[in-house]
Amino acid sequence: MAAVASSRKKHSWLRRQTERIQRIVAWPGRSPSFGLTVGLVVSSLVVISLLYVWSRLEVIRIGYELSQQSKLARALAQHNQRLRLELATRKDPATIERFARERLHMAPPQPSAIHIVKAIRPSHTSTTTGQGSSSR
Repeated sequence: MAAVASSRKKHSWLRRQTERIQRIVAWPGRSPSFGLTVGLVVSSLVVISLLYVWSRLEVIRIGYELSQQSKLARALAQHNQRLRLELATRKDPATIERFARERLHMAPPQPSAIHIVKAIRPSHTSTTTGQGSSSR
């Protein structure tokens, strides 16, 4: 007897579930615009979700790119600092003299090898008469 009562309960529960599912499935059929409305809402949610995910991915991509550019800027600043130091070193008169002596084998001239040359001043008559360098 208990088995029959249990079987009836199962059948009535199954029947209620079937009726409930049929009502849910049949309900959208009552309104012709319901399917269109649901489709638009679902499509809108999908598009909004895709746009949100895309924007998050763009933020991450731009963050990585910014990080790479920051590393490059730091490396270039260090390289610039090294180049400035090298330029200052090469402009130093003591460094120039040492380079000239060691690599170019140059030495200061002997005092007897120094000859003073006097510059000849141009005469004022050639410039006032209009005879420039074309008459020479």
